[in-house]
Amino acid sequence: MEMTQQEALETSGTARWSGVVGEERPHGDTEVLVERLFAEMLDVPGLPRTASVFDLGLDSVWVTVACARLEQMTGVRVRFTQIFRTPTVAELAAWIDANRDKASNDAGVPAEPSAGEGDELVAISPIQAESVPQEIVVEIAWWFDSEIDATALESAATDVHRRHQALHARYLSGPDLGLAEVPADPGRVEFHRLGDEDTDQAAIEALRRTLRTPLRVDEGKVWRCVLVRSGQSGRTLFGLAVDHSGFDGRSWDIVTAELPVAYAARVAGRTPRWPGRTASLAEMACDFRRQLTSPDIEAQRQYWRDELRDLPVCQFPRLRNEAAQTPPKADGSRYTALGPAVLRSFLVPESHLRHWNDYARNNGMPSSVAVAAVYVESLVRAGALPDFAMMVPIANNSGEVIDRTVTNRVGTILLRPNGPSRSGPHLLARMRESYQQAMAARDALLAPKDLADVLSGAEGTIPLDRMVALNYNSTPSLSLSGVDGTLVTEGTAFATKTFFVVMLLVTPSPEGLHIGLQVRTDLHDAGLVDQIKQHFLEIIEAGPERLESGGA
Repeated sequence: MEMTQQEALETSGTARWSGVVGEERPHGDTEVLVERLFAEMLDVPGLPRTASVFDLGLDSVWVTVACARLEQMTGVRVRFTQIFRTPTVAELAAWIDANRDKASNDAGVPAEPSAGEGDELVAISPIQAESVPQEIVVEIAWWFDSEIDATALESAATDVHRRHQALHARYLSGPDLGLAEVPADPGRVEFHRLGDEDTDQAAIEALRRTLRTPLRVDEGKVWRCVLVRSGQSGRTLFGLAVDHSGFDGRSWDIVTAELPVAYAARVAGRTPRWPGRTASLAEMACDFRRQLTSPDIEAQRQYWRDELRDLPVCQFPRLRNEAAQTPPKADGSRYTALGPAVLRSFLVPESHLRHWNDYARNNGMPSSVAVAAVYVESLVRAGALPDFAMMVPIANNSGEVIDRTVTNRVGTILLRPNGPSRSGPHLLARMRESYQQAMAARDALLAPKDLADVLSGAEGTIPLDRMVALNYNSTPSLSLSGVDGTLVTEGTAFATKTFFVVMLLVTPSPEGLHIGLQVRTDLHDAGLVDQIKQHFLEIIEAGPERLESGGA
């Protein structure tokens, strides 16, 4: 039997407000009702009427439950988004009172659902929310020497699509940014069969045109697959385009592991069997909030405040425009806007990396940290002042279920090896120290708000155009029915715009490191990219001992 509003008021009692006194106690019947409900959900004696229920610990998993109970108790339909817009007891109660008359006038008329019938509206993590307006799309493709069963591959891609909420959710923007609609029926993957092209190059160009048609994440178009065949070589080209809102570097490994399983099952006329369940978007948002409750979270925040205090602008002498201003924020985001960029792609052969890999192993650091030191030194030799920050995305491991789930779980660290807190003559040692300390304090920088607060003050912008970036990616390999695909390494993985002054994208392979180097051309001369590339290759060839000794 449902509790009426009057019964709820009579059973609430004043003891529930223990510790909440004076003007922070609920005012009026509706505030008492709302306070009682959320205090029960949060398992606390009472709530201040002006404090956000999210700051007090309410997770998005419980928001849908709260909406349903408030509607039962007040007769007013409360949308999921409304609790985010009016997150305090006082604000939500005032909104309910203001809408009570409308609810009475609409009695007997079914309320319009906020999503489709049976769809679920959920909160997503701040990392995902910040990615929605950025429209960052990653492309990748493989050549296959043998025939591909297009029907089985499309069914397999649909199996993966339906298994992961992040791949079929509708990500909202504008005032509803931070929310997503998860459809009751995920539907089928967007899959394009382009037929035959005369040459390999024509096949690649056809694939790129289709992959680069804008995705519509607000409609659940988070990714697409394309299949095309070359008459010249008889090979088949298969490619993916995925929006970063629901996808990260770890997700490549998941998709390229699950597609072959599903493909083999569909070729055999079976439904694929998976090793375990995946996490929902709501679970991932809750996990994100739990990480920010780390016992030493304030100590981590203090580390970043100290480490990034008085961070200078990353500036090169070859400015395109001496009076260039900081680009505006992207709509709906804390991040500054994208700018045009020039790209250089090149390979660092495995033979040139052996000394670096040995050095990293002998000195207790990942080889990627040694590459980061080479990157920093190449920028300094190209004219950058030595002290600047480098942003590095780091996969956020969160337990078995979330780790097998396609999503955007990326956290960030910032490395400042030449900053005032670093000492010692060797850049490689300073980089290792910066990396180790940053990883120990990374929970705080999982939240874009924390990063903005550190760099710009409360509610500030994250000035990505004033930093450099390093993305160290995994190698996405794909095998279908025992046939290994050959990764297309040129032109499909990099965008023509970037947020950063300079960005280095690194993808390991058996041949070595595939490098993509970008420089913003609205801030710097396009020729800067070739200078940096030249210095990078020279430092690699000279070896770590030369860099450690400070040799040019």
